[in-house]
Order: sequence, then structure tokens, then C-alpha cells
Amino acid sequence: MRHGNGLSCPVLVLATAVLLCFSLACISSAQGQTTGVVRVKTDTTGVAVWLDGEDAGRTPLTFRNLTTGKHRLVLAKDGYEDHLQEIDVSPGQPNSIFVVMKPLALQLPALPVEFKVIHQHRLGTCVGALTVSAEALDYKATNDSDQFHIPIATIKGLSRSWGPVAGMMPIGIRGPTDMMAFRLETPGRSYGFLAFKDTVDDQMKVAGERTRELYEVVYKLWSATLSPAEKDKKSH
Repeated sequence: MRHGNGLSCPVLVLATAVLLCFSLACISSAQGQTTGVVRVKTDTTGVAVWLDGEDAGRTPLTFRNLTTGKHRLVLAKDGYEDHLQEIDVSPGQPNSIFVVMKPLALQLPALPVEFKVIHQHRLGTCVGALTVSAEALDYKATNDSDQFHIPIATIKGLSRSWGPVAGMMPIGIRGPTDMMAFRLETPGRSYGFLAFKDTVDDQMKVAGERTRELYEVVYKLWSATLSPAEKDKKSH
């Protein structure tokens, strides 16, 4: 039997079956995908990106084959406020994120200024006071187990990190295992700190803000000692 379009019933049935199989295959393929693509851009380039506590690079940045579901994104750059965001990755779809970084309005406190800190050792930690002056950083442990003097001019590099900080737990700072640490490099030695406001039982948010304050104060003093060429190199 033929219809007006000249196709017989068997041909129509076959065509319908092929289309149905194709549709089901597409649906199955989409459902079977467990990764997605995330593109991250910012209004200022060179912003450091951490994904789930891991250093992922600098913007503009594209994550490929990122597992679907929720992830935590942290963006940071000297002179700007940190940007924290939870993203939900969809399977098989491009996810684009554009962030406008907010300039950080920081005024240096009256110097010298003292920060209560947890000082990270290669094995373990100690609690003490870190005094920041225009010329140097001076640390003294509460139990007198450690003490050192770091001239600002001898600092070779400063950095912050998001993620588990070795030696910082179980003592100190109530909160998740992800935390922000402040590190500085000098010839022959590196130092790690986590600042807190009142006690080592401070909430993580409070400790993170205080650690950021410490970093920004030291960075501003240190960057003043760099030549224009060195400043340009550190910004890349």
C-alpha cells in the first residue's frame, strides 16, 4: 500500500524506528556524560584561581572535563577583594563565569602592628606574636620555643594558599580543613602563618580575614622595596 507521498508503510515504519533510535541515543549520551566545561574570565587579567582548594592557574581560564555537580571557586589578586563562589557544573554544557573584581581599600595600620599567629613548622606548629614594622617582621612564640627576625628587604616572595594546611590541625582554628595560609620566602628558609583575632578557637571566617590583613600589610611594605621591573615581574 502506498500513501500520497509515494512511501509504503514498511518504509515509513523503518524511518520512524531510525529516528526514534537516534533520539534515544542522543538522550542516553547526554545522560551518560559526567563532565562539563567551565570558562572563567575576570575584568582584570592574571587573577589567581583555586578550584576546590587546588591552585588552577590564572584568568582567563578554561576547565575541561570537570566533573558535574558543585565545586568551590576562589579568585584572588593583590589589591582586590577575594571572590568566593560555588558553581554547579552541568553535563555536556559550557558554563561561563565572568567576575568583576572589587578593588581593596587598604590603609596601613599604625606601625608597628602585632598579629596573633599560628606559625607552621615542617613538623607541627607553635602559637605566638608576629610584630610587623616598616623594616622587619619579628616573631616570638608564646612558650619561647621559637623566635626570629626577618628584614622586609630580605623577603624574596609572598604568597597565599587555599586548601589543607599541613601542621595547622588538630590544634587551632575551628572550621573546615580548607583554610587560607600566608607564606613568605627568604634566602634559605620559608615561613607559614595563619593569623587569628582572639584565640586559636576563632571561627575560620575570622581567621581567614585576619590572615588576609596580615598578608596585605606585609605585601604593601615589601612591594615598596621592589624596583619597577621587579614589581612588573611579580604581577605576572
